[in-house]
This record gives sequence, C-alpha cells and structure tokens, in this order.
Amino acid sequence: MVYDVYYTTGGGPWVNAGTDTWVNLWMELIAPKLDVKPILLIHRNKPKGSENYKFSIEAHWHGDNIEKFEELCKGARRINILHGHYTPTKPIIDNSDKIHSNVLHNSVDHILKSQMGSDVMLSWHPYLDSSWETQVNDWSKNSIWVGLFEILFENKNIPNFYEFKQNLPLNDSNTLGFAARCEGRKNPYYLDGLKSYIFTNTTEFNIVWKQGTKIDTSKSKIYHYNSKFKDTFYNMDWGISHSCFTSEPFGYSIFEAVDYGKLPILHTSWCKDLEYPYRASSKKEFKHIYTKLVNTSYEEKVKWFTQIKNYMKLNFSDKDLWVSRLLNIYNI
Repeated sequence: MVYDVYYTTGGGPWVNAGTDTWVNLWMELIAPKLDVKPILLIHRNKPKGSENYKFSIEAHWHGDNIEKFEELCKGARRINILHGHYTPTKPIIDNSDKIHSNVLHNSVDHILKSQMGSDVMLSWHPYLDSSWETQVNDWSKNSIWVGLFEILFENKNIPNFYEFKQNLPLNDSNTLGFAARCEGRKNPYYLDGLKSYIFTNTTEFNIVWKQGTKIDTSKSKIYHYNSKFKDTFYNMDWGISHSCFTSEPFGYSIFEAVDYGKLPILHTSWCKDLEYPYRASSKKEFKHIYTKLVNTSYEEKVKWFTQIKNYMKLNFSDKDLWVSRLLNIYNI
C-alpha cells in the first residue's frame, strides 16, 4: 500500500495553540482531497479522555506504539511535517531523505531575538533549537511558511486564513482580556496592575509571572485554559484585547478577539501595512494606549474596530486559495 505520512505534534479537540488549529483545518479541508492515502502520526502521548475520539483519517500516537510509529515513517512514500518539534526527533532524523514538506509556524530566530533589547522581565519560552529548525528545512523539498512577516528561509509563503463566524459588535467594556499562551513573546506582564480577565495555562502563569516576576494580579481574574470554554471566555464582558504579541507569525487569537467584538491593542510589528493607532512595543507604551482607550469614545473605537475587521476579511479570508496552494504541494 502506498501512503504518505503527515507528521504533527498535535491536533484533534485538544487545541492548545494556533498550530493545533492549523492541523485541524488541514484535516478538514486538505486530507479529503489528497491523491495518496494520508496517515497522521502524532508525536506525543495520547491525552487523557481521548480513548473514544476518532480522527477523520488513520492516525497513530507515538506514545501508544513507538515501534509502529517508526515503522510507518520508514514505509512511507513521503513525510510531510505539519508541525514538528523544535528539538531533534528520531523518526525525522532516520527518514530525512523522505521529507517532502515542512510547515513553519514560527521562526525560532524571531522568537529568540524578539525580546532582545525589550523591557521583558524574563525571556521565558519552551526550549527551542535554531540549528534543528535549519537542518529540517534543508532536508525538506518544500518549505511552507504560514506567517505574515518575512523570514530568512527560502519558502512558499501560504498565510493562514480565518473565517469570521461570530461577527459580534464591539463590546463597550474597558476591561482587558488576554487569551494566549503565557510565553515571554506574548508579553503577559503588560497586564501588571490592570483590570483584566486572563485565559491561559494557570500553572505556567502563576509560576513564571505571578510568583516569578511578582506582577500585580490583584485586579485580574485568571481562568485555566481549556479549549471547550473558549466561547464562554470570549463572551464575557470585556472589550479590549491584549493582543500585543512580539513577532506574532499570524495570531488566531487576534482574529478571534475581533470576531467576538473586542478591540485589540496590537504590537508595532504586527501587519505594519495596517493603519491602526492602538499599538505598543513596551509595557509603558501598552499602559499608555490602554489609558487612552479608556478615555476614547465608543464611536471612535467602533471606527477603528470596523477598519481592522475589514482589513482582516479582505486579506485573510480566502479559504479556497489556502486549500489549492497546499494541494499543489502535496499532490505533485
């Protein structure tokens, strides 16, 4: 049997990052149109409570049967990396000659350099290996970059898309909301002392930011992230989104905030071609912009909310183009 392996670190209902969202969209929109049988290989242990979940295509977990996982990689016609580890893994090393495509969801160099010269209290992030990223990309016949800024690797840039399904009007609340991972480049410390709702991994947030850097969370309500409660969080009464992320490659949560009627404070580096006054690149600037928004009329905020929403829809809503460009890589 001829088959292609599609290798990932996540997917299914356990959405913890934008990469998982991307993989789920791939399974829904790309997998049914592939010419060669796809087999999804998930390089992680199966989450608890997942026993009854069935993927739409044949899928295997690395933790269930390592030998089977490696055997499937060895027997594949091609290996396509949907989202790989940021550190070396044996199945990829052993089958480097079969790597047909590698999807880059972020640039390690951008992550590591993003906090140099900034006011960040610490540059906490999961361990990353820049040399490994370069090696895998050299092995791959097709490098696919999904971000909105340029990176050093030669690539076929296929930016993500976003479908607006909520289309809620702008919420007039001045409470801040933060729905993102709490790694350093997401700048969670910008919320220091500000009234906010925080939706993230509470264990990491409390250890790294609340206890580690002693930011003031007395005006914050912190909710542990679970994808099942995303709608609940976004429908709470808050109107300004802390979307001020450094070197953000795409930003599903930025789009989601606008979709749910929240006005984002953006980083100065995100989509520079967009005319938008509510941007910051430091904690001091963020607080200044937030204070400015608190004293801005609802009508003025609606004007800019409409402008950013129209920009997003105009530039990042072509699902059919996204599908066709990926299939042109996988089906050749």
